[in-house]
Amino acid sequence: MPHVRAVSLINYVEVARFVGLDPAGMLRRAGIDPAELADPEHPLDARRVATLLEASAREAVCPVFGLLMAESRSVASVGAVGLLLKHQGTAREVIDAVIEYQSLLAEVLAIGAEEVDGATIIRTELALGGPQSTEYVMGLLCRTVSELTGGRWHPESAHFLHDPPGDLGVHRRIFQCALVFCSDFNGLVCPTDSLGAPNPAADSIMASHARRYLDMLVPDPADGSITERARRCIYLLLPAGRATLEQVGGNMGLRARTLQRSLEKEGRTFATLLNEVRRELALRYLASSTHSITAIAQMTGYATPSSFTRWFAAEFGTGPAAWRAEERGETH
Repeated sequence: MPHVRAVSLINYVEVARFVGLDPAGMLRRAGIDPAELADPEHPLDARRVATLLEASAREAVCPVFGLLMAESRSVASVGAVGLLLKHQGTAREVIDAVIEYQSLLAEVLAIGAEEVDGATIIRTELALGGPQSTEYVMGLLCRTVSELTGGRWHPESAHFLHDPPGDLGVHRRIFQCALVFCSDFNGLVCPTDSLGAPNPAADSIMASHARRYLDMLVPDPADGSITERARRCIYLLLPAGRATLEQVGGNMGLRARTLQRSLEKEGRTFATLLNEVRRELALRYLASSTHSITAIAQMTGYATPSSFTRWFAAEFGTGPAAWRAEERGETH
C-alpha cells in the first residue's frame, strides 16, 4: 500500500474551512482520522489522500482546491527535505535535490527532468490521484523553486493532462507562465539557462549537513527499493515512449541485465511492472482527460490505437471507448 506523510495535509484544515467545508467530516469520509494529522511523519494511505483532495474540490465546487493547498504551503513545511532545498545554490540544484530525494516526499511521486533543444522539461507524475493531486504537486514545486530564487525563476509553460477549469486566475497567479491543458504530460518547461537563477540564502555547509541527514533516511537500493525506483522511472518514461528495459535501467544508472536480475530478486519482472504502470495510466488518462484513444495509445507506449485497444480489452474485458463511456455515465 503506497503512503504519503501526513505533512502533505498540513494545511488541509485551513484550506477546507476557507472554501466552506467541514474538514473533520471530509477527512473521516475519506477514511482518514483527523488525529493522524498531528504527527507530520505519520504515514497515510496515498489513495485516501488523493480521494480526499478530489472530493474536497467537488464538494466545495472549487476546481483549484489542490492549487490552494500548494499556495498556502512554505518550503519549511516540506520537512527534512526542505532544509536541503533552502540551501541549494541555484534553481537547477533545487530541482535536482527534489528529484534525488523524492522518495522521502511521497512513495507515489515520480519527478524527472530532461533537456531538449535548450529547454528543460520537468515531468511530474503520481502513481495515484487525479487533477487535484497533480496540480498540488506541480504548484508546490513551482512555488518552491521560485520562492528560493527570490522570484528570479518561473517556468515558461505549465502542462496538464486534464481539461482547464472555467477560471484560470489561480493558475496564472501561481505559475506565472503559459498554461497548456489537455497536454500529453504533466509538468513544467523552462529554458535550460534559466535554471542558473541563484538562491541568495544558499549555504553549502548547511546543505552538506542536511544531505548527510537525508542520506540516512533514504532506503538502500539493496533493501527492496529497486522495484519502486523502476516504477517511478516507468511513470516518467512511458508517456514519452521510452519505457524500455534498457532506457529505464540507464535512467537508474544500471545495466539492463542488472535491473532485470535485481527485480527478479524482489519477485518481480520488468514486463509485469511495465504492465501495472500502463494499466494505471491508461485508466487515469481515459477517466480524467479528453484525449483521443489514439493519443492515449501513444501515451501508454503503443504505436497504433488497434494495438492499445486489443491490450486494453484483454486487461479489462472491454474496449477503452466503452470503458470511458461507462465511467462517465454515457451508456444506457
